[in-house]
Amino acid sequence: MNNCLATDMVPASNSNCGATHRRFGHVRCRQARIWLVSLVGALLTISLRSQSMAAESAPTAADSGQQIDELEVTTRKQTALDAEAISLSDTPDAEPSVGGKTSIVAGLAARYAPVYDGSKKSKVSPFPYVDIHGLFHDRVFISDIRGIGFNIVDQAPFRAGMSFNYGGGRTSSDSPRLRGLPDIKAAAAVSGFMTYSLKPFAFELKVGRELGSQPGTEVELGASLGMAPTPRWHVSVGTQLNWHDAKFNQKYFGVTAAEAAQATASGNVLTAYDPKSSLGTFGMTATSVYAMTEHWGLVTRLGFRDLIGSSVKNSPLTERPFGVDFAVGAIYKF
Repeated sequence: MNNCLATDMVPASNSNCGATHRRFGHVRCRQARIWLVSLVGALLTISLRSQSMAAESAPTAADSGQQIDELEVTTRKQTALDAEAISLSDTPDAEPSVGGKTSIVAGLAARYAPVYDGSKKSKVSPFPYVDIHGLFHDRVFISDIRGIGFNIVDQAPFRAGMSFNYGGGRTSSDSPRLRGLPDIKAAAAVSGFMTYSLKPFAFELKVGRELGSQPGTEVELGASLGMAPTPRWHVSVGTQLNWHDAKFNQKYFGVTAAEAAQATASGNVLTAYDPKSSLGTFGMTATSVYAMTEHWGLVTRLGFRDLIGSSVKNSPLTERPFGVDFAVGAIYKF
């Protein structure tokens, strides 16, 4: 810049060399001015673009904050819904989370069901229910249906453990088709299970062994869906597929030659039958619990069971392979 000013002030009386110098000086001056204008323009352009980008990014940040707030609100609502819902499910992983707290539910229902799988005769009987889970950081559960269980492996969403139960059995006086046959006594059973939870779904593989004088093995594959459409209403839907070994089928569907002769002498004509291992039943169960108050709830349970294995369907004790199981009652959540 200073050189440009000095060149412009050279007198006109200078030599031709001076005139030439002035011409070159004017050229350099014009180039410098052009460069200066370009630099200022570039700086202005960068500044305007920066402001534009900042203005555009501001709404994005606000949107992100709004999305986070909405997610937090949704999470809190779901947590509250899970805590308020009274739930019943054959698979504990399908029930709403209780947030590390112990959940205790007790109830009594009237149950209408076949007297045994394959019977055409049904009866109404009391159905007490107890379900406790969340014990010892959700390591232990107690259930009328599942027995006493322990989650030995608890690596969410995968669990594995063992359970102990007592039940089963059958009374010959319940059905004319069983007349003359010995009663089947209730027995202890031990099971190993694996569950995988993919909320709201849960999948389970269970292998059970009935103990006592007539041991038998049963394998069950099940899946369930648990949902709470409202904080007061919880629904659980499940399906089960069973497989029985030959000893299990012999216990509940088999007839020895001596038993057939005794039944026939009692007026119940039966032939000897020695079943093999096979698929047992395919079933579906739907449970609905409506919380009338914070503690009291109304429960309904509807189940369908179908004998699908050839060894159990062809048994002389099987009168009707398809059966309906229905229960209605009240439960109390402590």
